[in-house]
Amino acid sequence: MKKRIIAALILSLTLLAGCTADEPAPTPAPSETIVSSGENFKITQERSNGVTKYVYTVTSKDGKELESAMCAHQPRVAVINDDLIGIRFYTDDRSFCRYYDVTKGLVSESFFNAFWDNGTLVAYNDYASGHRMVVCDIFNADGYRFEKEIDCSALTITVTECVQDESTGELTVKYVYGDNASSSGTVKLETK
Repeated sequence: MKKRIIAALILSLTLLAGCTADEPAPTPAPSETIVSSGENFKITQERSNGVTKYVYTVTSKDGKELESAMCAHQPRVAVINDDLIGIRFYTDDRSFCRYYDVTKGLVSESFFNAFWDNGTLVAYNDYASGHRMVVCDIFNADGYRFEKEIDCSALTITVTECVQDESTGELTVKYVYGDNASSSGTVKLETK
């Protein structure tokens, strides 16, 4: 009888020891690092299980959160003036900008392929229906808008230079397109 009790006790201990060995290891907590911050924005990098994500948050001057989201690629922030912040976001093959008026609490639409702004207007290459260079108000969709059609059959255009004439405000935009950017063009855009 003693042998059976001792055998049962050893079996129980073996089973208990075996159960604890098979328990999953605790999941490590995600690590967070601030990669960029300012008076009205913060970008953090979060790493969890070998995956890196970026979280951005923009607040108005009165502390209200204007926007916060997670991104796969690190966004880049430009403080344009005391009231205006611009953030460039990246996807695998595109980039776009959003603007935040931190005094008025405004958030702009997304401007894909944006290449110039002056704090009031933004210029971008619009691929929606052919190639067009557009200059428009950042926050007012019904405000100023100037469009110039680009005669180009290439899938993409890359802006290489943008210079504003101080006396007229006109933008001279140089771009390349085609296989290995073998062709180039210039367009003039009005800014009011």
